[in-house]
Amino acid sequence: MGTSMAMLMAAMMAATAVPFFVAFGRDTKRPAAIATVVVIYAAVWGLIGVAAAALMDRVMMPGGPVVIGAALAFAVVYAVMPWSRWARGRCSEMCRRVARGPALREGTTYAACCVVCTAGVMGALIVLGMSNLPLMAGATAVMLVYKLI
Repeated sequence: MGTSMAMLMAAMMAATAVPFFVAFGRDTKRPAAIATVVVIYAAVWGLIGVAAAALMDRVMMPGGPVVIGAALAFAVVYAVMPWSRWARGRCSEMCRRVARGPALREGTTYAACCVVCTAGVMGALIVLGMSNLPLMAGATAVMLVYKLI
């Protein structure tokens, strides 16, 4: 399950990073640098997917409306926290500006900001069910919009 979760998580989050990949590619025009940024981003989210799979294998989450409500409330509260707002602003800024540094730094900076700004939604998604593909697609769309506003 860890490998499939890693691939699912990396694919889901890579879709939310397309604006950054396009902006970085437009400004860099070096295929190797673009590939480096994409690989770094996918690797970070792949590792998070492996960790999420390991957690889900060891912890049985209770179901029900209270748990669902708590997971959604956590995501909303996390979204308004200062560090989440800062990281979301940084993600949005990096999707619009000219690349200012080497691919390794730009890729790790964007990935780190993305992890921080989407952690609340990711936590809720883990509780609600990472194996639910319509839920994953909806969460991907929500996170893309969330990172760009």
